[in-house]
Amino acid sequence: MLLLVLILLGSSAWAGNDLDSILKKMNKRQRGMKDLKASFTQEKILELLEEKLISQGEMKYRKPDRMSWKYFEPDPLLMVIKGKRMWLYYPDMKVAEKYDLERAGETLGLFVGFGKSVEYLKKNYQIKLLKEKGDFYCLELIPKKEEELRYLSKIILWVNTKEYWPVKTKIYEPNGDTTLIEFRNIEINTKIPDSEFEFKVPKGVEVVEPLK
Repeated sequence: MLLLVLILLGSSAWAGNDLDSILKKMNKRQRGMKDLKASFTQEKILELLEEKLISQGEMKYRKPDRMSWKYFEPDPLLMVIKGKRMWLYYPDMKVAEKYDLERAGETLGLFVGFGKSVEYLKKNYQIKLLKEKGDFYCLELIPKKEEELRYLSKIILWVNTKEYWPVKTKIYEPNGDTTLIEFRNIEINTKIPDSEFEFKVPKGVEVVEPLK
């Protein structure tokens, strides 16, 4: 939510020493990060309908397990994660969905790039460094877990070659849909308050639990 320190599992274009250097620098940036916020643009392509949906908003993250995503346009949506609990709030529909992340599965498609350790990535993803394109390293992540592969085929992650922060991620789903998220105005360690990760159900809003 997401971000990530990556390890290469094979690439003919890069030597191991180059990758080790990249990972060490990313790891250093991760260790120094307590919280992060950024604005984003999301482009969702629906393969079956041949439709492109573009939305914008703001995300906030605080170690180890707090995150919020606010979509401002075209349709307002709030996602709040605190520990094992996730809320999706649709203000126009007056509906709030509640999820237990232990049952819902990992939602790393949105988190990629922020807050996960090298050990976590090695355990859960097959990772390959594809190329360096301009000011970015381009990496491919493929889930190892069958459960996650049911809704996530792979992730492409663009990492800035100067700051070593993920600035763009593209999520591929088994049905052919893709989601491209580009981060801007990234700010680190701004002491984001805990209130930013609290969700209180507004009066008159229906609460549903889709996975129960």
